[in-house]
Amino acid sequence: MSMTAPRPARAGVLQPGKKLRCHNCRRRRLRCDQSYPTCHKCSISGEECLGYGIMLRWANAPAIKGKLAGQTLALKESGRQTNPTYQTTALSWAQNPISINLSLVDPLLSHLNKDHRRYINHFTTVVCRDLVSLDQDDKNPFRAMVSLIGKFDYLEAVIVATSAMHLTTLNRYRGLPPGPELVDSLVSKDRAIRLLKSAIDQGSPTNQAMVLAAIVFFVNLDLIDSGKGGWKIHIDAAGSLISSLQERGPKNLGLDSTIAALADAMAADCLTYRIMASTITCAGSMAGFIQEHVDVCAVLQRAEAHSYHCCPPLILQIILSSGLLFVPPTTPQAHPHQQQEVRMEGYSSVTEMALSLLDQVRSFDIIGWVHSIRGLSPNDDLEARVHVAAAHRAAACLYLLLTVPEAQIVPSSPQLDDLVAEIVYHLSSIDVGHVLLKGTIWPTFMAGAQTDDLAQREWCASRLFAVWAENPWVCPWGYVDSAMQMLRDIWTWRDNRPGEEALSMNWLQELKSGVHSDSDCLIV
Repeated sequence: MSMTAPRPARAGVLQPGKKLRCHNCRRRRLRCDQSYPTCHKCSISGEECLGYGIMLRWANAPAIKGKLAGQTLALKESGRQTNPTYQTTALSWAQNPISINLSLVDPLLSHLNKDHRRYINHFTTVVCRDLVSLDQDDKNPFRAMVSLIGKFDYLEAVIVATSAMHLTTLNRYRGLPPGPELVDSLVSKDRAIRLLKSAIDQGSPTNQAMVLAAIVFFVNLDLIDSGKGGWKIHIDAAGSLISSLQERGPKNLGLDSTIAALADAMAADCLTYRIMASTITCAGSMAGFIQEHVDVCAVLQRAEAHSYHCCPPLILQIILSSGLLFVPPTTPQAHPHQQQEVRMEGYSSVTEMALSLLDQVRSFDIIGWVHSIRGLSPNDDLEARVHVAAAHRAAACLYLLLTVPEAQIVPSSPQLDDLVAEIVYHLSSIDVGHVLLKGTIWPTFMAGAQTDDLAQREWCASRLFAVWAENPWVCPWGYVDSAMQMLRDIWTWRDNRPGEEALSMNWLQELKSGVHSDSDCLIV
């Protein structure tokens, strides 16, 4: 494939060839992986990474005899810290630094106990990085939640719950038994739910936007744990709020710019979760409700610069429409709502509409879309974005043809095996250590579930494991582990059937029909 833009240095990694280490690795004399903005080794060990900036030591002042004697302070400069290639020759100033956790003296957090301050610090430095494609300190909308916890107590509770579960998952990945973080997460989640009950009745747009943020983070909390919990209830509740905010129009809400950006990010994540959920479960009434009451593309476009999955809004919109065409194999006719959707669009049959959607997906200009995204970091890797988006495009075609099998027999339709090969090609063009790898879970799962080729199966399984265990840019979220287990289950279902039946098995139809009740996992 010919690309129109040169490939920049990989985003999120300091310039190669420079022997830089974060201050913690220097002190401990360890080899640093030079991850940016924080070292991955520090994240895994639970330490706050002091980064690569200048270190100051208290000296020649009264503090030299007090508690601050001999201690150092890491300076983070807001403008330059967002640039992964930023370096300083002043690193040699710091010798044996001792960390001062700035969150302990932050006035916004002064009312919290020590553990909760630690969780919120972990949220701002690590969790927020997981939630966006490329973390830009001054443009990460999720980080803005911390400045609002003094006004909305339920935000504080849900942030603590999410961060504590994040640390719990890290410990579980390292083979450690559950610690106090799990208890803290569950307690804070219960507190957040109780606080939300009274907040929901307050109908101001600002409060609705913050309630939406809290509810979407309940979904994130479930994804971090396993992706098998109560995410459906949270997504449905958030969908109703999105519709309410959408009816007023973004310009008529009167939201502060920071809150408006956060609301857009939350709405985009919620719609993405709903759309991805509809691909392996029955779409249900909420998918139709969202399509009817929400301008899906408009919401997704306002947040596309930082959405971690890097999937074009139009393709997500088409995936949502495709899900409404699903007819369970045991049902001779489509659901009345589905038939109504087809008639409204002017198509004579579900197959005809599926072929129209297929043409829209295949003709979508991926390169043009990537180069038109506003607000990307100067260090973003546009070529990698093209490959991630192209993998989603091929996966959307595969999903559509599995949803409406009758469309497969049309001569112009692509072959399923060719679509799997296309997905694998684009995904293999992205390094395992790349920051955008975390947005490739769904297309990897789609390709792995469809293929009968043992080499492709092994590649897809190893790729998911790499995202879960080896990629330095994302915590081993539990839903990725659940996706790997679901892949193994699908392969077992197929391989245990006789030859012709195994070849004709439509695994997607079985999942969406609820034949396998133990496979209800959200894969995003």
